[in-house]
Amino acid sequence: MVSLMKYLHNFQRVQSKRAALHTLLIAALLASLFVSTGCRRALFPENQQRNQFEAYNTMRFGPQITEQPDPFGLPEPALRARLGQRD
Repeated sequence: MVSLMKYLHNFQRVQSKRAALHTLLIAALLASLFVSTGCRRALFPENQQRNQFEAYNTMRFGPQITEQPDPFGLPEPALRARLGQRD
């Protein structure tokens, strides 16, 4: 009788560990599914202005140059063109 009680106690402990493992596995699966789907569209599309100041500057001065090639042909930020004086 004592061995049966020990067996049942261990059986309940094993079952609770299995339930916890299944819950953890389902949570990990849902988390990986959520992370893998990602965003379906870009937050700021390339062809739209991000704020009213960028829209105003585009209407007044034309499109802004964001990158220019360096002497080796690699793209770099066009800081002088963006931050320089405008007429």
